[in-house]
Amino acid sequence: MNNVSLIGRLTKDPELRYTQSGVAVVRFNVAVDRRMSKQRKREAEAANQPTADFINCTAWRQTAELIANYFKKGNRIGVTGRIQTGSYEKDGQTIYTTDIVADSIDFIESANAGQGGQAAMRRPQTGQNFDDQPVNSAYTNDFNQQNDDMSEDGFFPIDNDDIPF
Repeated sequence: MNNVSLIGRLTKDPELRYTQSGVAVVRFNVAVDRRMSKQRKREAEAANQPTADFINCTAWRQTAELIANYFKKGNRIGVTGRIQTGSYEKDGQTIYTTDIVADSIDFIESANAGQGGQAAMRRPQTGQNFDDQPVNSAYTNDFNQQNDDMSEDGFFPIDNDDIPF
């Protein structure tokens, strides 16, 4: 089984590109903090040792477009996917690569959540168009009809004879 789950921050803005056949692809890098105590982290930073791993990721098609449209440097992102290894020749040397191919992503929070920004990013509607879409009025009407029985303070009245315990 080849499954990977990561949560980290984008190290730079993702760049969307298209293949010759028109398929969207985006490459991005995620900084994932290593698990260590505060004391160990301070010691590692003082010794100029890494406290995070920088993981190359790739996403295709709609996922690629979603990342390019809604994420920027510093945003936290959750990535679920698989490891893919490869190699290429450069100046007579073989360079080996390891990437995460993202199958799905999650919005974790925006980069400026601590500076009075929004605490979490809104998940776009499903489908190919990720622009803001109007709320389904049939759903809204059903919700309002179901909530007509609520009292003014927002609670449903309860008949104690209907409680089974």
